[in-house]
Formats: sequence, C-alpha cells, structure tokens
Amino acid sequence: MKINIILTTILSLCIVSGLFAQSYIGVSAGLTSGKFSGDSPPDFKYASKLAYTAGIVYDFQLKEDVYLSLATAYVNGGSKLQYPKEVDEVLVYEDSIFVDFHMISVPLMMKLISDNKRFQFTGGLEMMLPFKLIADDTEKEVDLINHVNKVGLNMLFGIGYRIPINRNFLVINLNYSQGLTNIANNLDDPDSLFPRIRFTSFKLTAAWLFAVGKAKSSEN
Repeated sequence: MKINIILTTILSLCIVSGLFAQSYIGVSAGLTSGKFSGDSPPDFKYASKLAYTAGIVYDFQLKEDVYLSLATAYVNGGSKLQYPKEVDEVLVYEDSIFVDFHMISVPLMMKLISDNKRFQFTGGLEMMLPFKLIADDTEKEVDLINHVNKVGLNMLFGIGYRIPINRNFLVINLNYSQGLTNIANNLDDPDSLFPRIRFTSFKLTAAWLFAVGKAKSSEN
C-alpha cells in the first residue's frame, strides 16, 4: 500500500511538471526472455523462457537530450528447469519444469537522446513486485509465491531507436535487466526448490509516445 501511494505521488508530480516542459506519455508492449540464475535444485539447471510484457511509460524532460523515465509494466516472465538425460551416450538437458513468474515492474531510468534524435540510451533501477509464481511439471502445478520476497531490485540498461511521427515517437527498445537482490525468502530450508535466485531478462518492446507540454528545444 505504501509503495502504491509513493508511486502515485511521484507520477502525479511528474505529470504536473510535464505541463511546463516537453514530456511524453505512452504505452508499450513486447516480448521478454528471462530466466533465474543462482542456486538451482540438485541436477537441474536454469534455462530461458519466452513470455510477454505490457505497460505505460512517462518521460519527463530534464534537458534537451536528457529525460527522467518512469514506467510501470506487467511482466509475464519465468524460467525453465532442465534435467539431464542420456541420449546415445551423450548427456543432454531437456525441459522438465516450467516456472511462470508474474510481476509488476517499476523501472526508474535516465534516458539520453543522441544528437540526431534517433537513438536513446537508458540506465537505471527496476523494482519488481512479484504476485504469482507457479511451477508446472505437466502433471501438476505448485504455487510458490510464498517462497519469494515481495520486492526485488534489478539494474537495467537499454538502447532504442526513435521514429518521429509529427510530435510523437514510435520507439523500438531493447533492455537488459540484471537481478541485484535475492528473490527467494527461504534460505534456511534445505529442501527449497529455489534456495537463492535472481531474475535476469532481455526485453524487446515497442512503445508509442505522445508528446505533452512545451519543448525546451525542437527535436526535429
């Protein structure tokens, strides 16, 4: 509840401030390829799982080519657990357990725009708010949301290409998110499926940004 109040307050202040500077509000959607890293169950290893993400974006202009970027997104992430199997005397890993990891992502980033106004470079922190974690081995599903912390923190980097359309922009963006904190909250349980894990992902998204406020300098 406190987190929601803080985020709502910050977003409201940015929107009000944006009336006096060139800012952008938009929507985004795309694909994410993520996996857990760290301790895995005995004999298993983690592998990437393809999923999707969708959310809203707010870019507040600090200078002509510098923006403070706030975003909120739903992320249907996850990971695979692969188990070794011997095929023709060769040890291979095959998918065994699929882990669906649902969360709300709240990145806070600085965004730098290139001189030609076509490329953007982003960096910052991403707060994760998990609300669903399901492990599925095709025979049964196990709810593991009580085995993870309510808040996680990632470091985020990205590069994007901006396509101007009048005062608006279509942005194709690629982000890399590296987990900084341990997600699991049951380190004292020797039989835990996830003893110590972080979540790492790549996100390829498209965002449509609508211009609001007055530009400090033309971007055309």
